[in-house]
Amino acid sequence: MREARIEPSTFNADRNSVEVVWTTGARVRRYDWESGRVYEEELVVSPETVDMSRFEARSVQVLDAHRTYGGVDAILGIAERGWLADGQGIAEIRLTQRPDRAGIVQDIRAGIIRDISFGYSVQRYEIVRAQDRTDGVNADLWRAVRWQPQEISFVPVNADMGASSRSAPDAGSARFPITFIRAGGSPATQPQEHQMPAAQTAAASGLPADPAAGGAGAPAHTQEPQSRAAPSGAQAGGPAAGGAAMVVDVAQRAREEEQIRAADITSLCERAGLAGLASQLIRSGSTLQQAQDQVINQLARNDAASGGHQNVRGIQTVRDEQETLLRGYEEVLMHRVNPREKITDNGRRFRSMSLLQMGVDYLLARGLDVRDRPRMEQAGAMLHFRSGMGGLHTTSDFANLLANVATKRLRMGYDENPGTYRQWARRAPNLPDFKEVTVAQLGAMPDLLRVNEAGEFKYGTFGDGGERYQLISYGRIVPLNRQAIVNDDLRGFDRIVSGFGGAASRLENRLVYAQLTSNPTMSDTVALFAAGHGNNGTGGGSALQLSALTAMRTAMRVQKGLASEELNLMPAFLIVPAALEQLAYQLTSSNFVPAQPSNVNEFRTGGRTALEPIVEPVLDASSAATWYAAASNSQVDTVEFAYLDGGEGPVIETEVGFDVDGVSFKCREDFAAKALDWRGLYRGVGS
Repeated sequence: MREARIEPSTFNADRNSVEVVWTTGARVRRYDWESGRVYEEELVVSPETVDMSRFEARSVQVLDAHRTYGGVDAILGIAERGWLADGQGIAEIRLTQRPDRAGIVQDIRAGIIRDISFGYSVQRYEIVRAQDRTDGVNADLWRAVRWQPQEISFVPVNADMGASSRSAPDAGSARFPITFIRAGGSPATQPQEHQMPAAQTAAASGLPADPAAGGAGAPAHTQEPQSRAAPSGAQAGGPAAGGAAMVVDVAQRAREEEQIRAADITSLCERAGLAGLASQLIRSGSTLQQAQDQVINQLARNDAASGGHQNVRGIQTVRDEQETLLRGYEEVLMHRVNPREKITDNGRRFRSMSLLQMGVDYLLARGLDVRDRPRMEQAGAMLHFRSGMGGLHTTSDFANLLANVATKRLRMGYDENPGTYRQWARRAPNLPDFKEVTVAQLGAMPDLLRVNEAGEFKYGTFGDGGERYQLISYGRIVPLNRQAIVNDDLRGFDRIVSGFGGAASRLENRLVYAQLTSNPTMSDTVALFAAGHGNNGTGGGSALQLSALTAMRTAMRVQKGLASEELNLMPAFLIVPAALEQLAYQLTSSNFVPAQPSNVNEFRTGGRTALEPIVEPVLDASSAATWYAAASNSQVDTVEFAYLDGGEGPVIETEVGFDVDGVSFKCREDFAAKALDWRGLYRGVGS
């Protein structure tokens, strides 16, 4: 017997609508045809996991038993709105008003048709292996953590016992298990079988509730196998009682076999994307083998109609518990070294743990219990544990975790200390290797010549030049010992890593400005700043002042290219040491209003040849009086810098050492800088 339900109280006759519970996230047993294993599927019901966009677009149809191939005749209504509340999916559906569907609508209103099923697609599963489960169920648990409902159907039998048309709360609807026994046996010796929900069953039949089951207040269990006990009237063992018990047992077995057949066919069709075919196969009495043949034939027809090769299974990314744990630890560590970093629920559960406690917790989850060992041994086990396929040839899990945290923190420290060179020097494309590269400089095209009537066009040539440079590697190693891990000294770890980021930024800055202060020899065998290049101001008039800037601008304007063509360059940046900072601001400020035309300063901000001041303390070590000017690198080559391809900026590597009692952090950077052309650069010696 099945539980009786009251008439749904949410039916609105004026709107012809009713509220339904389309999911409660119940676990449903399914069968994986590829692995041949049974598993449990659970739909996690929360705003973060359920994509409600189809409800929001009002495109969720209400169907008759998933008949997606049944045309418009299969449509019974539409979901006006849907929402999530208390772990349930609820929707208000408006039913059709077609006369030929009036009987179905009346049965829904009367509570006769009330079971709900729904079609859905899953984008992400979290899989808990059977051996990792703590609830005693010997099957994998597939938790859908990103999924989308597609349609809602009224069905004869649903998979989720809680999904049905929504009724008002009923205090008398508590259920308790009713059990049966085979003839001639006792409850203690009977084989285990599924229980049947039996709320009000005992009362309806005049039989007392089974006291061993907990009385009227005990909950109903509909999935886990339990032993069966007979009602008191069937325990005498007489012929009549034995015959009645056998009839009940055979009927129950038939119902269970039918439910298994329907569930297997439904699961098969859902996996093949043919959910609408399931009800047809179930109603026709097809066996599972016949259903498989029908599904294969239908897939072949669909494949041929769509051009072939359309049923290849897509790649699914499944994150296991190991990755989830490490991701949570990483979030906590990043949040501790930088409170501005966001932390999710996955990481929030580890906030009270120290670094060592995280390691012990992780080892326990991987089957290694070190809780009774000394703290130093725990730290050693944490640092050396490897779960990769390669065993000792792989990096330990926590070394990888610390490397991920260190890399992110290093990049933050690196980005927080940008060098001033980035404002005027040009970044080149990444270099593929450490071989010497040549940067070609093309001369101007030859002048165009007049062509007379019926005359011939003459060939011209152009010259080229080039500068050479190559990448150089820089780096240091700093250890994080086990004592620091035991003491949870994350501040020391943060100082090491963020310090590497600042050091890398300063290194790049020095290398680029060294191209100015060292005055290197160019490919024409002349120094970068030289009288022969027309870009070197000397003597007392070269001190930073308005007249010196005027002379610099003139010198840059008259520079000629490789073919002696006029370049008409103009300066864009004024690069000065810290000693000349105030003077540089005065010469480029827009706040000074001249009293006469002769005092107009076009180098000011907003002027026709405005200069952007750049103050760099690195220059003071070379000279406190020398200043530089640079044209925009969009006009002409000046100084260029480059990284190794795939290693832009500093890179962190870790190693759990034998000679070092802890983890060694190696910071490496591959970087190069080179002055490519003197025409867009100028130096004022200042004396």
